[in-house]
Amino acid sequence: MRPEDDKSHLSGDAAVQKIRELLPNFRSAMMVTRDPEQLLHARPLALVGDAKAFEGVLWFFVDERSRKVDETSNGSAVSLLFQNDERSAYLHLVGTGSTARDLEKLKELYSPVIRTWFPDGLDDPNLTLLKFEAASGTYWDNHGGVLAVLFGLATAVVTRHTARVGDTGELSMP
Repeated sequence: MRPEDDKSHLSGDAAVQKIRELLPNFRSAMMVTRDPEQLLHARPLALVGDAKAFEGVLWFFVDERSRKVDETSNGSAVSLLFQNDERSAYLHLVGTGSTARDLEKLKELYSPVIRTWFPDGLDDPNLTLLKFEAASGTYWDNHGGVLAVLFGLATAVVTRHTARVGDTGELSMP
């Protein structure tokens, strides 16, 4: 059996539920976009809002003058990479991005920590939201973290068989 045959394939509500389960493990994501010349650009963005309420959309505070806004303004493909080494949890989401200066949504998601990047807070004329709509993804969740991985390594060495210390799978959004 090939390793990829052992993956879960979650779609619809099951995929959303798995993402809800994983998102609270992450504080930020690396967002990858393409410029008009098809060059890739990556940058970290802080997660905002209630991760447990995920319904297919993630929001990020951004400066409307930034390259990421230009690269997502027309619904371009966006990739988000999440990593938590302590828990051995990883998530990759693919979807589209767009921007919105939605004052109600800005107020809903705003927290004082945003002043780190936008000292004028909600009054900053360049503060806008980047909306990420997930379409698909992949996850790796080793549940027990580093100890489980080490136990799996020891088991594999002793038994000479691949140890399974968590689960991995493909995600398809509704």
